[in-house]
Amino acid sequence: MKTISLLSILFCAIAMPLRAQTQEISEIKDDIATIKTDLAVLTTEVKNLKENVNKRFDGIEKGFDRLNNIIIACIGIPLAILAIGATVWSILAHRRSRKDQTLEKQIENLTQEIETLKQKRIVNP
Repeated sequence: MKTISLLSILFCAIAMPLRAQTQEISEIKDDIATIKTDLAVLTTEVKNLKENVNKRFDGIEKGFDRLNNIIIACIGIPLAILAIGATVWSILAHRRSRKDQTLEKQIENLTQEIETLKQKRIVNP
């Protein structure tokens, strides 16, 4: 009987740590499962954050595009007006100079005719 009780105590002593180890292993498995779910949640949150950041950057880029267009319009329109005005002014100035030249030629021709007429009158009074 002593041997049986000694063997049963021995088997209980061997079984106790094994049972504790299986409990630890199951706790570790549960911890690993929760870590995996937490990791999956974190990865989806990071993906959502990246998408939000990308959307905001796209919005900012569109804003910069609008600002660039406004700046180009604010600079380009006055420059276009100045260029058109300068072109029209130069065309009008060139026309006036031609008119002035033709009038000067006519005045010279008329003064020459007047001079010739005066000389004829002096010669033939």
